[in-house]
Amino acid sequence: MTDFAKAIRAMKSLWTDKVTITATQAVKVGHITSNQPVTLVKDEPAKVILKSQSASQEGFYGTDSYDAELLIRTGLEIPAGAVITVTDQNGVVTKYKRSSKGYSGYATHQEIAMIREEKA
Repeated sequence: MTDFAKAIRAMKSLWTDKVTITATQAVKVGHITSNQPVTLVKDEPAKVILKSQSASQEGFYGTDSYDAELLIRTGLEIPAGAVITVTDQNGVVTKYKRSSKGYSGYATHQEIAMIREEKA
């Protein structure tokens, strides 16, 4: 077994989150083409790493906004702007509405920058 294969196995054993990724794609129905959400990946093992969190700002509504990074296997084509829904090991579901294109410069995984912005 190669060193990369061992590293991949070790990393994946720590990926306890499950992600569903949807993106808007052109879908042709008859002679009409329209943009529709399409599920690219469902219940894929991954890991979310929080990069920064900020407290709610003063105002009528608080915000729940922070930067995060998703570690996921290579070989998946994840476009910028995909909607990523994460279910963590405790069953808590979090939706990320803004994401970068997957960066797959690593042999073991790819990384996707995400921002969560929701009103509390």
